[in-house]
Parts: sequence; C-alpha cells; structure tokens
Amino acid sequence: MKIFYCAMLAVGLGFGLAFLRTISEFGWTVEAPVLAGTQQVEPLNTGPKVVVSSDTHAFDRMYQNQTGTHTFVLRNEGLSDLKIIPGKPSCKCTVSKVSRRTIPPGETAKVTLTWKTGKSKGKYRKRAPIKTNDPAQASIQLKIEGTVTPDFAFQPPTLFASGLANDMEKTLEAKLFFYGKNVVELLGEKLSREDLKDFLKVDYLPMPSDQITEPYATTGYTIRVNFLPGMPTGNFHDAIIFQTDPSMAQPVRLNVNGTVRKPVNLFGPQLDRETQILNLGKVAAGNNRQVRLLMQVAGRYRDEVKVELTSSEPPGIGLETGPDLLLAKGTLRQFPLIFTVPKDAKPGTYGIGSHSEGKIILATGHPDYPEIELRVKLEIDPQENTSKPASSSEESPVETNK
Repeated sequence: MKIFYCAMLAVGLGFGLAFLRTISEFGWTVEAPVLAGTQQVEPLNTGPKVVVSSDTHAFDRMYQNQTGTHTFVLRNEGLSDLKIIPGKPSCKCTVSKVSRRTIPPGETAKVTLTWKTGKSKGKYRKRAPIKTNDPAQASIQLKIEGTVTPDFAFQPPTLFASGLANDMEKTLEAKLFFYGKNVVELLGEKLSREDLKDFLKVDYLPMPSDQITEPYATTGYTIRVNFLPGMPTGNFHDAIIFQTDPSMAQPVRLNVNGTVRKPVNLFGPQLDRETQILNLGKVAAGNNRQVRLLMQVAGRYRDEVKVELTSSEPPGIGLETGPDLLLAKGTLRQFPLIFTVPKDAKPGTYGIGSHSEGKIILATGHPDYPEIELRVKLEIDPQENTSKPASSSEESPVETNK
C-alpha cells in the first residue's frame, strides 16, 4: 500500500512539473466561470506585451550625406519574458544596437537606429521592423522621418533654351537657394566652355529675406542668363560654375543646354544640305513631277518670311507653299514648299554628268537672308512618238498595154 501511494505521488509531481514548464514558456489564461445572468469576462493574458512610447522619430531637417542615430525604448508590460529580434530594415537604415533581446516583465530594452541621408532630397522616411513573441503584436515598425536638404539647389536644376535662333536675344531665369546656417555670398562665375563666353551673359541678384519662401533656405539668388545673337548653330551643353563664400563641398553648377537654329532653314530628302543641290529626279516630257521640302523659320523675323520663286532654270518650275505649323512652344514656324516640273517643260539634262546644273532662286522677305539659291539636278526625257508610219508595201496600179 505504501508503494502504491509513492507511485501516485510521483505521477502527480511529473504532471505538475510539465504543466508549470508549459506555462513558463507559453503563458496561460485563467478563465473565470460564467454565472447565469452575467457577462463574459475577458481572459487574463499572462504572456508578454510589447509597448513603445513612440514608434516614430521625426528629426525635422538634415543635410545630404549626414548620419543620424536615435534610440527607441521598448517595454514589456506582460507577465512573461518578451523576446525581440531585429528584422531587415529599409535601405540606408540599420539597427546598430539592441541592449538585450529578452526583456523580463516590467523591464525595458533600448533599440538604436542609425541612418544615412546620402543623396536623398525632400521628404525622408525609413523603417526598421522588430519581431516579437507578443501574441497580439508579432512585429512593430520603428520609423525615422524628416526632410533632407542639400547644401544648395537650383530651381529649375537645368536651363534649356528651346526655339533659339542665332539672330535673337533670349533671357532665362533660375533661382539659387542655400540651406546652411550661414549667409552665402556669390563671388563670381565662369563658363565651362570658353568658346561661348561672348554669347552668354550672366547676372545674379540676392533675394530679400522676406521673399525667400523655399523651406529651410537661408540665402537666395535670382540668376539671369542672357543668350546673345551670333551663337553657333546646333546643340550646345554648357554650365555656369559659381564661386561662393564660404565654399561648398560640391561645385555650385547650373547646367545650360539648348539648340541654336538658323533663322531660315530648308530641308527634305531630295535636298543635299551641304551642297544645296535639289534633286528633282527624272521625268518624261509631257508629265509633271512634284518634290516637297520643308522650311522652318525662327527668330525676330519669323512671321515676316513669305517665300516666292523668282526664277528657275529650266524655266517654268512652279512653287506652292502649304499651311503653317507652329513648333517648339510657338517659337518655330514650319511650312512645306512644293516644287512642280510642268508638263510642257522642254527636254534636257541638268547637273548630271557633264551637263551644267539648273537653278532655282527663292525670295524670302527676311532682311538677313533675303534670297536662297538652290542648284538643281533634273532629267527631262523627250516624249516618245507613238504614231505608226505609213506602210510602204502598197503598190500603185500599173497600166498594161494591150
């Protein structure tokens, strides 16, 4: 009998130890009995509970290429140990230090985040997840947010001169803002391309402090770039580099790009733009042929250009102009020129082999380009004679003497 009681006691102790171990690892809930006519009572949570006083740190403003740190405090308000594991943070934000990964009930742990602003600009927001064994909150997000400003910024960052003709002036404007604590003074400027220094004039004026509305900016300038007549035609890429006091870590550089056009420009697949030879092709006499070119005009006299054909060799070549089309925000006027070889043009060869070229003279009405001369290649074949000659097989009647 004594042996039986000892065995029963051993079994009871085994179940009790197993039960206590389960509670210590997973927590437990005690459900109160529900009496008739009473409400259900919420179960008691004996597990861990993570609480963070603030999961977001707002740093207000930082500069580019700076490093920041902030420490968050996590508290365990549960009844069993809280375990935390740092997850994978967003780019350029790392969990640099966790004071401890197991937090007993009623105690705290510190989680320190480190972030780098890099070349970010404007609103900045990063997250770092923390995994927990809290059954009600398996993960929390620690957030960093604020505004990142550079040392300086141009608005717009690049000036682009579109529809610029080399017979006109044009002025473009940009704003330059500095975001440091100290006032910045502009000492001068230079162009990255020396060959354009005679065609670009740069002026700058400081902005009154009450007119600087850019957030966090402490100094502002209005930059004006004046493009002068005579710039070389074609695309250009330049930059204006400003000297400052105090000096900046990065060059204070305003990019200036654009396209300079001739005031009068003629092009098309049948026109060699280098030699100005217009190929009117080959046509049989008695047939007409049309060739289409496009003319673009820009600059001060854009609206005064009216094209007329004043003479041609061979004679009789006709010209018709089509409707206008405005391009490049209305700064460029384009219209077609349609040349016609008439049906009654005399046979001949122009500009082929040893034959001299033909010629077309156009009057434009532009004071600087009043006349355009085009050399012409053209072959007019003689009209084929399709009528049949009289037959010679017919014989005249012959009288015979009887």
